[in-house]
Amino acid sequence: MADFTPTQGRYLSYIHAYTVGFGLPPAESEIAEAIGVSPPSVKQMMKMLQKKGLIHREPGVPRSIQILVDESLIPKWSGGKITRVVREWVMTNSDTKKQARPTLANKNHKQPAEIYVIKIMLSGSKPPIWRRIETGDVSLAKLHELIQAAMGWTNSHLHQFVIGEAHYVDPRGLEHGMMDWAQSYSGITIAKLVAMHGAKLKMQYDYDFGDGWTHNIVLEKIVAPKRNVTYPCCTAGKNACPPEDVGGIWGYYEYLEAISNPKHPQHEEYMEWSGPFDATEFDNAEATHLMQTGMSSW
Repeated sequence: MADFTPTQGRYLSYIHAYTVGFGLPPAESEIAEAIGVSPPSVKQMMKMLQKKGLIHREPGVPRSIQILVDESLIPKWSGGKITRVVREWVMTNSDTKKQARPTLANKNHKQPAEIYVIKIMLSGSKPPIWRRIETGDVSLAKLHELIQAAMGWTNSHLHQFVIGEAHYVDPRGLEHGMMDWAQSYSGITIAKLVAMHGAKLKMQYDYDFGDGWTHNIVLEKIVAPKRNVTYPCCTAGKNACPPEDVGGIWGYYEYLEAISNPKHPQHEEYMEWSGPFDATEFDNAEATHLMQTGMSSW
């Protein structure tokens, strides 16, 4: 019998099917989308699979996952059609000299006139879960995507921005009277909000009305863009994003207690549900990559 849990088997199943189909292993972002978990959860699972000797990865090398399990023991993938996202990469002049990491080509890229430095804090989190992002002027629709990517959410639920008494939502949320207390955020940008509310702009960002994740958003400052920096980017942050659908901030802390204690009555249930989880892990470079490559739609 294979020495892995059903959840671990699902990961191995996807990696195996993807590799057979495309001739190379999947990226961690593709695994996250296929399995329906956050990128930090995938990173933790990859560490666990490698620790158990089920896979091997080359440190720092993308798409280097090698399954070490006999093919006959790997479950058949049943999660639907597997697709691959292909991006075109080019070498910059400095890359040619240094043989450094390739940079995503973007012929239409222009430096923003102003950069908004924004801090995002998950309300009620102790120790604090927060991110600092830098972006040019963007719409609230785009800011929503940047928050999702920087925090580590998966863009799977409804959301809203609250500024004073005003509630701004995706216009799709207004269809069929779903959110009749709010107004569309179409055409609303950070610059317009600063003009309306001042340079010390503060707002609330709510995600997943069931779990009730509330984020406090603060515009810390407006600065000139830096040379050789591609925006948007995440410059700092602390601690991992909670798993989706864990039950809000209090459910999250109950979850952390359960997975850290093998004797907890829900320990095995949660480990099967999400796999291993490191609440302290955060990588601002990975967050920046997600911010610049885009999020999935809901």
